Amino acid sequence: MANRRPTPLDRPLPIMSWAMYDFANTIYSAIVVTAFFPKFMARLAGRDLYTGLTQTASMILAGIIVPAAGALADRTGRGKRYLWWLTLACCAATFGIGLVANDAGCDPAKGILAPTSAVVAALLLFGLANLTYQASLVFYNTLLPAVASPHRQGFVSGFGVGLGYLGVVVALPIALYAAAETGAMRVTFLLAGGAFLVSSLPLFFFVRPAVPAQHVQVSCRLVADQFRELGSTLRTLWHTPNVLFFFIGNLLCVDVVNTLIMWTRPYLEGGAGFSEKASGYTLLAMSVTAFVLGMGMGWLTDRLGPKRTLLAAACSMLLCLIVVSATRQKAVILPVILLFGSGGLAGTWTAGRKWLLDIAPPDHVGEFFGLYGVTIKLSVFGCTLFALLADWTGSYRVALVSQLVPLVIGIGFLAAARSRRPDA
Repeated sequence: MANRRPTPLDRPLPIMSWAMYDFANTIYSAIVVTAFFPKFMARLAGRDLYTGLTQTASMILAGIIVPAAGALADRTGRGKRYLWWLTLACCAATFGIGLVANDAGCDPAKGILAPTSAVVAALLLFGLANLTYQASLVFYNTLLPAVASPHRQGFVSGFGVGLGYLGVVVALPIALYAAAETGAMRVTFLLAGGAFLVSSLPLFFFVRPAVPAQHVQVSCRLVADQFRELGSTLRTLWHTPNVLFFFIGNLLCVDVVNTLIMWTRPYLEGGAGFSEKASGYTLLAMSVTAFVLGMGMGWLTDRLGPKRTLLAAACSMLLCLIVVSATRQKAVILPVILLFGSGGLAGTWTAGRKWLLDIAPPDHVGEFFGLYGVTIKLSVFGCTLFALLADWTGSYRVALVSQLVPLVIGIGFLAAARSRRPDA
């Protein structure tokens, strides 16, 4: 039986510092993407579609950029440096949203909207923040082997996911209070930008990635080479159906996750009849349960394997969508969201990146995470579909039901995939 004792690699300080970046970037995701920006833009412009289109466009652009990013981290040994600059850019753009547009006084029901220039500026900054946030995740994920040995990576990944939701528990009440006291959501973007930056600092101080045997300078030729290698990797997927099925299934399931992250609060208010205050505190409660369940999913990933855990998470989301779309009873919706919704969201990230580490050759972890990043970034069409259906039908419930199709298909592909390890 394999030795399960901690290795010198599994030190508490680097692990905690790595996981703190999950704490930091989930503050951005929860406050900006989930809790406030969709409502902020709806108040400024009176439509959901602008947010959905900007989210989709920024994610597609990220999908174009990130294929070479992971491979560059492998080849240059500068992944942490790239992560630093992307983090700074995301924080600055997030902070900028609160400076260029003011939602105070806007009332779409009365036809009082923000100036077009402010709407466009806020959308551009949101697109930039989302692009740099998404690109940063590739470099962040490649640092996991620098802090945890293989048999502990599932636990550490789950710890990061759980700590991320704990960050929401800390930051979201402050953001909700600030928005209520000032009467404007713009202040929440100022808070999110600052909190993201400060909370990310431990990673840059205490995580020491392995130095590659040979340093390579970044150049246009190197980037072009990485895209050619990506093309070669994509071609080999057709000859490795298990890996192909994983990527397709993960793409479809994460598409649903990304949609739910963006539109949960609008659905709670517009489709389930929650008040603005109740929806905010429901998100907070989801973060608490996701923290606990994220830790549990990490434990399950190490013991049951990433495939079983990821399938359990996807089926948990499926059950949540079916129940929530079928009833308006808050007494039913709330516990289902807190248990099955939170568990599904947390488990998808935890088990997905561990499964990829089982698949990827050790010398090409960054390259595979780059490809993984493509599937994550292109998992955004549901965001626009949800917004289109909500605007077209006037029903958030119809928009939510539409997410059942990609989720069921994704579960089928994941069930057909296999890990290299027989116990995974």
